[in-house]
Amino acid sequence: MSDDDPRPSARDLVRKRRGVYTAPETGRHHHLGGAPQQMPLHDDTGARYTETTVVQLASRTVPQLQAQREQLAEAMTQASAALDFERAAAVRDDLARVDAELARRA
Repeated sequence: MSDDDPRPSARDLVRKRRGVYTAPETGRHHHLGGAPQQMPLHDDTGARYTETTVVQLASRTVPQLQAQREQLAEAMTQASAALDFERAAAVRDDLARVDAELARRA
């Protein structure tokens, strides 16, 4: 890696040689590892797990987001067919967040 390359190696990140790495194209700070697949979300209705927090969506690549979008669309269709409209509405909201992240990156 040359000294003028702004992207540090994994070893540099682990050893904190180069400080915080900010991606020039997005301005976001990066670190080793990605966000977990599911994260707990606590709200007025209690605790549940989500896959569409801002951190999770930002850590995924565009192909991963597209695959997640397909999974959510299928889950929404299944919930609607089973007449589970509350679940379908929750999946619809998750789908909207994934679509917004894909649109932001386009």
